[in-house]
Amino acid sequence: MNKIAVVTDFDGTLMEQDVGSTIMKQLGVEQESQLIEVLARFKRKEIGSYTWIEASTPLLEGKREQVDRLIEDKELRDGALDFLSFCKGEQVPVTILSDGLIYYIERILDRLQVEAEQVISNPITYSDNGELRYGLQNDNAACKWCGCCKASVVRKLKQDGWSIIYIGDGGSDYYGSAFADWIFARSSLVRYLTEEGTEFYPFQTFWDVLEVVQRNWNDFLAGTAPRRLNVRVPAACSFPDDET
Repeated sequence: MNKIAVVTDFDGTLMEQDVGSTIMKQLGVEQESQLIEVLARFKRKEIGSYTWIEASTPLLEGKREQVDRLIEDKELRDGALDFLSFCKGEQVPVTILSDGLIYYIERILDRLQVEAEQVISNPITYSDNGELRYGLQNDNAACKWCGCCKASVVRKLKQDGWSIIYIGDGGSDYYGSAFADWIFARSSLVRYLTEEGTEFYPFQTFWDVLEVVQRNWNDFLAGTAPRRLNVRVPAACSFPDDET
């Protein structure tokens, strides 16, 4: 019997909204003159999130109260609590994996009373006196493309013997899902996977995810659920030991 673990993205996946992007837009960070070209290069995939976060996050200094106001009405995607309840009942560990800021993620999860086995994100937060504390999760010496190296996290779970159900929506999830066994995708992740011919389950709500997982649960446990993947290594990903 397989040991199943779930890895889910936060912004635009577990959450209905892309909270990090909303913060950057609403607070005018993306419109700052020194960031216009950096953002354009990021959108053209000429640079990764590591560089974008380094350039943009310092501009959140002194904006803790504004950030707090912006996140107070953000909600989970429909069906998320039901899916998490199913995982808890089946003793399936859930990792919330995000290339966003741990500050707003922890505050939202606390407000919505969401529990997970682990929450992994960029350790960017505010101190008690409002000072911005900066850091990036990525400790992969061989690759500094993403701020949070989702590929390394999922790869480590696989090495520890877990079979991974990955749920995501965007560019960073393309890298993280590369080492998963099954993928649930929405938004731009659908386009990336379709273009390369990688199988996945489409979803819009977590009820969609739950329906597939419940219906095929015995097959997931046996490792025979449809659309199981072989490891693919995106060109942008590399690791110190050069192993997949």
